[in-house]
Amino acid sequence: MAPGRHRAAATRDEGSVTVEAALGIASLVVVITIAASGAAAALTQIRVVDAAREAARVAAVSGAREGVAAGRAAAPGTEVSVDGAEQYVTARVSAPARGLPGVVLSGRAVARVEPGTPG
Repeated sequence: MAPGRHRAAATRDEGSVTVEAALGIASLVVVITIAASGAAAALTQIRVVDAAREAARVAAVSGAREGVAAGRAAAPGTEVSVDGAEQYVTARVSAPARGLPGVVLSGRAVARVEPGTPG
C-alpha cells in the first residue's frame, strides 16, 4: 500500500513547477517594467529641470520670448513659461512622465535679469 500512496502524491505535484515558473517570470516582468518606468521618469525630470535652467538663463539675458524658445529647444514637447519681474525672471517647464500615465513632472528656475535686457 505504501508504493501506491507515493505515486498518487507525485501525480498531484506534477504541474506545480510550471505554475511556479510562470508566476516567477510574470513577477519579474512587472518589477522590470516598474523599474524602467521609474528610470524614464527620472530622466524626464532631469530634462525638465535643465530646460527650466536654460530658459531662465536665456530670458535673463535676452528677454522672455527668447527664454521660452530656449526652453522648448532644450526639451521638445514640454510646456514652457517665463514670467519676469523687475530684477528676476522665473522659468517653469512641465512635461508628462514617460511610462507613468497621469504624472506631470515640472521644474522651475530663477535668474537675475541682466542690465539692459529687453522686457
